[in-house]
Amino acid sequence: MDDVDTLLDRVHDLSDLELAVLLCLIADQHCLIESDDDIQDDVAAELGLIVSDVFKLSYIILERDDLQSVDKFGELILDEHRDFEDTIDGGDSGFDSNSNLHTQIAAINFKGNGSSVASQQKLDTRKVVNVIIAKDFNLASEGIQIQMLELIRSKRVFSRTTVHAAPKEFLFLPLVATSTEDVKLTKHLNDRIFISHRHQLEDGFLHLEELDAHAEEQNFGHTLGPSPSARTEQMLSSRRIDSSMIEYLRDQGHQTTVTTEIRRYLQDIVVFLRMERSVDGGISPFATTQLLSLAKYLAPLHGIHYVTPSLVALAARKVYSHRIVMATPQRERSTQYGTSLVSAQEILEGLDPQKVIDNVLGSVRCPA
Repeated sequence: MDDVDTLLDRVHDLSDLELAVLLCLIADQHCLIESDDDIQDDVAAELGLIVSDVFKLSYIILERDDLQSVDKFGELILDEHRDFEDTIDGGDSGFDSNSNLHTQIAAINFKGNGSSVASQQKLDTRKVVNVIIAKDFNLASEGIQIQMLELIRSKRVFSRTTVHAAPKEFLFLPLVATSTEDVKLTKHLNDRIFISHRHQLEDGFLHLEELDAHAEEQNFGHTLGPSPSARTEQMLSSRRIDSSMIEYLRDQGHQTTVTTEIRRYLQDIVVFLRMERSVDGGISPFATTQLLSLAKYLAPLHGIHYVTPSLVALAARKVYSHRIVMATPQRERSTQYGTSLVSAQEILEGLDPQKVIDNVLGSVRCPA
């Protein structure tokens, strides 16, 4: 990357939602977005504009009604305009590349003597869209959540006739409303979500606001200066982040230095979270690896090549907020040693995952 300073300036100008999407694309992971019920539609629209305008990726926004049928869900997430030319090598499974599979199948002549209909059928070569934005995905049926987990794990989805691969840049963005935030994703899918982010009304909607301003300018007309469309394209090009920039930031993250003291600090946070009396689960080994990865990927975004305690603390807030399972009074540890349920309920009252993380970060000794 020739101009690192220009790239860092571009990154620093990103909004919170843009930065969350960028981090997930760098890490090849996924993000859960929380918001109030009345702004969820705006959040979904903003995310759609971000992935299309800033990162030039295809996307689909799924409504709650789209998340009840596995067949309907599998059909909606396919992109009619993509082929298998840039198919990835696959995920955890041992299958060969789908691009090779479909190339070989397409080369076979299926024309028979007695069937003209079969010879006219075309192979379904559609791919999964780059970004899936799913509203109220925590309320989706268990079958769909299992299918989504398989798509994340193997980077492919099965239809009735063939296998559809996910593109190299694939991102899943489940949206959760505050009124239903107590309803978690299925255990294994929730653990596969890299980070979570809460977007509030005061955080704004940069792209939607610019779109509205552009529409107003077109309605009122203009006489001097470049056209609104030209100004919009110029503004977008100055913020656009392509695959080469993402790859550069990914490589820099891999090369980030983590000292022994920082590793011990990170492990102390994990241990304290597991021992916290108000935590009943969610601190998985996979989450620990994600914590280290996020801390390393954050470093180059701040223009440094090493992980600091503050980056670990920031990563902990993002990685564990959606994972922590809060204990009920019946499951609070001290009740095993004589504490009454009433006392346990008083101890747990007012606590949430974010407060638990803050308490732990305040308790763990930070390296100098």
